Amino acid sequence: MAGMLDQLPAGPHRTILRGWAILAVTALALAGFALIVPAASKVPALENAVDWPDAFFQKGLVAHVALSFIVWFLAVLAILAQTALRLPDRRDPALPGSLGLVLAVIGTLAIAGAPFLKGSEASLNNYIPSIIHPVYFAGLALVAAGASLPVLTMLMRLTELASDAETSQQTRRIAYLSLGLLYVAALAAIAIAAHQLGEWPTEYAIIERLFWGGGHLLQFVNVALLLIAIDRLGRQAFNNASPLGEAATKWAPGALFLAGAAGLSIYGLTDIRSDAHIKAFTDLQYAFAVPVGIAVLGALMQKRRWRMAQGKIEITSLIAATLVFLLGCALGLFVDGADTRTPAHYHGVIGGINIAFYGLFYTQFLPILGRSLAKQRLAIIQIILYAVGQSLFVAGLFLAGGMGAGRKTMGAGLDLNATTRAILGVRDFGLAIAVLSTAGFIVAMLIVLIRQPKNQAKI
Repeated sequence: MAGMLDQLPAGPHRTILRGWAILAVTALALAGFALIVPAASKVPALENAVDWPDAFFQKGLVAHVALSFIVWFLAVLAILAQTALRLPDRRDPALPGSLGLVLAVIGTLAIAGAPFLKGSEASLNNYIPSIIHPVYFAGLALVAAGASLPVLTMLMRLTELASDAETSQQTRRIAYLSLGLLYVAALAAIAIAAHQLGEWPTEYAIIERLFWGGGHLLQFVNVALLLIAIDRLGRQAFNNASPLGEAATKWAPGALFLAGAAGLSIYGLTDIRSDAHIKAFTDLQYAFAVPVGIAVLGALMQKRRWRMAQGKIEITSLIAATLVFLLGCALGLFVDGADTRTPAHYHGVIGGINIAFYGLFYTQFLPILGRSLAKQRLAIIQIILYAVGQSLFVAGLFLAGGMGAGRKTMGAGLDLNATTRAILGVRDFGLAIAVLSTAGFIVAMLIVLIRQPKNQAKI
């Protein structure tokens, strides 16, 4: 992409972007610990040997989801917002990005530390599972506010884009505007829900209603992130040409915004405590078919460009992200919310978006910061391993769910026989591959980001 790989000069903006990149990767690392350490409380030899916090495993699961899904995604959102259309320069104030980073770091530490707080309880609700404690909710609020500062700065900057700007800039401007406004809409949804509920989030039922609408709108934000990631990776591989075509690049995020923003009207049309409210937001998921369909059709119409593409990491990321994401979308047609077909669906969707983010780190975020992996082949291997592992994992989850495996139980409800054992084996093998490949990404990124470029290790 023209200008996308320019190295950002040393100064406050590069320091801020580096900080957001480190936060994003650190959140993934903390998410791993948030799952592994509480899992130790279930090991027979350790279960009674250590004075574990109450319901430690459930609290760790909540922190894992918050760190690996909310903080990781919002940190990438902040980086994309600060590099939208062009890299930041002296015209751009550094305060929003730096203040946002400080808030997000404090919030991340609060989320990571919440499982250890006495008197807290785990609430395994949908979209934004929670630990019922003021520190955890404060952490969520700080991370959300921290990401909103660069997003709001981006929106103000995009409104000043010259009317005579090149066509590709005007097209991409719509995508970034859609992304930023959808994020604002998601935060507004949570604020409206809090006002309508009029109660502190002290139990599952209240928390579910508090985050139900905003959680759904965050899914629109996530798809907008994927569309922008695909566009940035594709333009880099196709010599600044859109991988979806200029029309689809404009209309897909536009349709996504219209559908997502329309979701705010549900708060005025339904009682937040009613079943109609829940169903209205649930049915909103069908609106994804329009922007996703536009994007897929646009990509198919650019097949000639795909044959001329350059950049092995970019192409690997694009193909793997698209296939895993579409797998997750396809599985979503069969979910009912009661068994592991539901997590199979969203782990596929999230997995596809993760792959696109990995590609952005390797090919854009690191070069912008004047850094890179010494051995690019390892990036391709990591992406392929993650894609294969995540696909096997979601396939195992889906098949197990179809045979009766209960949601959030990892196999409970199944009659163990040769077939079910094989399915669970595929699930666990895939999960192990995905986890190990993610660990490789985390280690590589932290080494490259923390060390000075001249002392960069060869990974």
